[in-house]
Amino acid sequence: MSRDAPERGWAVDCYLGGAEPLPTGTPLDGALGGGLMPGVTVLGGVASAGKSAIACQAAASVASRGLRVLYLTLDDAWGNVVARCMSSWSVAHAASYGAGPFSWSQLPEMRRRWRDLCDADRSRVAYEGRDAALMAARAWDEGPGRRLAVVDSVTEIGQVEDILRDLRDAGEPPALVVVDYLQQYQAGSPDVDRAEYSRVSDVAARLQRVALWGGTPVLALSSLRKLAKGEDDPTLDWFRGSGVVGYSAWAACVLTRGRAEGPGWREAVLHVVKNKGGRSGTRTSCELWGGYSYAGRMRDQEG
Repeated sequence: MSRDAPERGWAVDCYLGGAEPLPTGTPLDGALGGGLMPGVTVLGGVASAGKSAIACQAAASVASRGLRVLYLTLDDAWGNVVARCMSSWSVAHAASYGAGPFSWSQLPEMRRRWRDLCDADRSRVAYEGRDAALMAARAWDEGPGRRLAVVDSVTEIGQVEDILRDLRDAGEPPALVVVDYLQQYQAGSPDVDRAEYSRVSDVAARLQRVALWGGTPVLALSSLRKLAKGEDDPTLDWFRGSGVVGYSAWAACVLTRGRAEGPGWREAVLHVVKNKGGRSGTRTSCELWGGYSYAGRMRDQEG
């Protein structure tokens, strides 16, 4: 009540000035009612469920719209995250650089072929645009690559807090922060870090506070605890380490494997177990193209 008097009334200003969701270009948009709201959205799943694929797709999509993205990872190397983001981006933007999309999982083989060429052949291949990854990399460096920062050396949540505060104070806050993944970060206190429950609780709660303070959407990936046989309906208690992971978040989703599959893709099911900005308890199926770090709309399998 110590704030200045509102222009149109407290409730009217709250309604008209409310935050809009950030579209991610992924199935999260439809599941969460438009995208990510300021605060932490937790995306959980077992190993290889597709969490990082959706995270890379979201990072690439937001950066391609000219917005800053900060991708924090202790689960992968800097170069691999960039390759996965670029591969996902190539699916939607191949026409813009004159070559088809490329699979990040095939990059080692593509590099070997490139190295085996003589200088003249390399020049010809590059000139003719027959190396899709090279064409995409050049376009990526001139566009989304300038707006995506990948950091794989930060290990404590206190460092994350400092980075976000410094960026905000400098007038350059990221439009999206990805944390891959939450359980790998430390609290920075030996007493807290000694036990997984206290460590994960502290990291999750502090990440939510700094996200809300800065008005920043944060997509935090999470592993799941070992599930008992017959546990088929995801809940907030599925996240590993502490119930605080889900209970402190703005929204929480769990990614599971579906039954359908095809050449290069498989069905993934996104379960919304918490959503302060809309409906929860929903399921959204999508086609997960793991080799491209891309999740798309589920097509009619009968057509």
